[in-house]
Amino acid sequence: MADLLLPLASAGHAAEVVTEGFKAWAPWLVLFIPLGVAFLVAAMPPLRKRGNAAAALAIAGVATGFILTTVLYFLPLLGGHGATYEAVVDWIVVGDVVIQFGSRLDSLALIMTMVVTGIGTAIFVYALGYMHGDPAMGRFYGKFSLFVFSMLGIVISPNFFQTFVFWELVGVSSYLLIGYYWKKHSAGEAAKKAFLTNRVGDFGFLLGILMVWTAVGEATGTLSFDFEVIRHAVFEEGYGASFFGSSWLAGLGAILVFCGCMGKSAQFPLHVWLPDAMEGPTPVSALMHAATMVAAGIYMMIRCFFVLQGSSWAPTVVAWLGGITAFIAATMAITQRDIKKVLAYSTLSQLGYMTMALGAGAYTAAMFHLTTHACFKALLFLCAGSVIHGCHHEQDMTHMGGLKSLMPSTYRTWMIGTVSLTAILPIAGWWSKDEILGSYVGNASIAGGPLLLILGLAVAGMTAFYMFRATHMTFSGSYRGHHPAHESPKVMTGPLWALAIASLFVGFIGIPDNTFGTAHTNIFEHLLHDWHVGESAHLHVWLAALSTVIAIGGALLARAIYAKSEGKDPLPAKLGGIWTLCNELWYVDRFYLWLVRTVQQGIANVCWWFERNVIIQGAINGLSQGTRASGEALRRAQSGRLGAYVTSFVVGAVIVLLVVLVQLQLR
Repeated sequence: MADLLLPLASAGHAAEVVTEGFKAWAPWLVLFIPLGVAFLVAAMPPLRKRGNAAAALAIAGVATGFILTTVLYFLPLLGGHGATYEAVVDWIVVGDVVIQFGSRLDSLALIMTMVVTGIGTAIFVYALGYMHGDPAMGRFYGKFSLFVFSMLGIVISPNFFQTFVFWELVGVSSYLLIGYYWKKHSAGEAAKKAFLTNRVGDFGFLLGILMVWTAVGEATGTLSFDFEVIRHAVFEEGYGASFFGSSWLAGLGAILVFCGCMGKSAQFPLHVWLPDAMEGPTPVSALMHAATMVAAGIYMMIRCFFVLQGSSWAPTVVAWLGGITAFIAATMAITQRDIKKVLAYSTLSQLGYMTMALGAGAYTAAMFHLTTHACFKALLFLCAGSVIHGCHHEQDMTHMGGLKSLMPSTYRTWMIGTVSLTAILPIAGWWSKDEILGSYVGNASIAGGPLLLILGLAVAGMTAFYMFRATHMTFSGSYRGHHPAHESPKVMTGPLWALAIASLFVGFIGIPDNTFGTAHTNIFEHLLHDWHVGESAHLHVWLAALSTVIAIGGALLARAIYAKSEGKDPLPAKLGGIWTLCNELWYVDRFYLWLVRTVQQGIANVCWWFERNVIIQGAINGLSQGTRASGEALRRAQSGRLGAYVTSFVVGAVIVLLVVLVQLQLR
């Protein structure tokens, strides 16, 4: 292992940039093959109707991307031959503004590309079994391939403009897949909710992009959206926060860019769409809403982390939003009966951890947890899908139980994912979560940092509690379902074991230096050298021990309450109002509903009344009626009789003469 790690120590984020040759352009193949699959499925009705053929084509497309990425880029990187591979062309040229389209595959993009294509391959194969018999399976794989194309476009994008284009394509793909079961009213509503909520964050994101672009352009004279050009302006040319004009504006620009992360990565208060998105098929939940799409916001903030470096207050806001999201989502997960909803709120909570790392400047820790979380959360969602499939589409955990013996492969892989998520030594989640919590030890740059550390430890205990609660309600006791349960086919359990193995070992690539008392290299930090800020991560033994004890305590508490509950939940009676608060999702959804139905609709009604009665009836109709009345009066004066006109003239002349005489008399 040490021999493997030594070359990585010098590889890091290689300074060499390769712009010619097959390896420079191969990322375009990885990007456009899934789009080609989506186009073929959409354009060829016979292929769309033959679900297995469309599935085979889609699986081959995403697997090809994974193989190309691994063979061409990752394996050479292990040998110390890492480089940044770039292939761009001029796309839009308007005066001095040149917007390019292309790919930039550096070490950060490489890791994320492997996550998307590797986990995507496992989920695409799994969906063969889960979607078996669906009459629209071809359409499903076409939309799935479109999503992979959109996500990869964000990953390898070299500039803000291209990122935003694919950002919106991911939103469209999400809308299509969440609403896949279009005959269900709830699926359509969930798709609209996700789409509209993300538009709020995306609007702020667009404003932030334009603000950063304008500030850098005014300071440097270079009108460029390119990430590297902007980073060079911020760091190497010494502009820092000053090119915004003030630290306050720099912070505002950072927060506006972060709005994109709040939408896609479902951070408070834009977190409400993600649980409802579980209306989509479970493979969609596994790939988009656990491993990739919801991680897009975190990835984007790591890619452009320099926007946070110019402000003293923006990182604190980011950190606290992450901490709040992690905490409230964990409390919501404790009250759920739907097995997918438990995992959905768990995803929210873990994304909160990653956002906390962003606020603390621990960008490599955030990416490390993103990678480990993608493995074990995708695994857990697929296990949930296996349970739903084996229990004849039942999702309520109170109607499950006893599946430990009925579904042995699903149970074993679920336990691997659960232990990894709850961060119990030494499986994946323990290493990455400890690195995030460790970033708050002695960190004086974040206001209230010690409180955030305590909050993170509390969330670790709640994570263990709700995951083992779900485990006991689903797998312990006797079976309470309405139909006989059965294990899923091998086409579904095979990907479970592949992701379980990844979950067991992926955490070891980020072990802090000198953890075991001997020199070794933290692979993750050296791969992401250009995104690492501050000192190298190191193991805080007391913190690691404390978080492990808290997690084990949460697991034991769940066992004591739920191991023999047989589907009955004693917590509502014990917690009373606290349970109601958490079960009602802290009333955030109700508040938004009140805003829409009462405030927004009330304003709309006032505007309607004002438009109807003041603008239309008063101004427009009143003006037209007045014009008509005056015209009618003038029309009657025009009789066409010469005698009447002479009489009117004489009378008018007499009146004028009398007025003049009176004025003269008064003088």
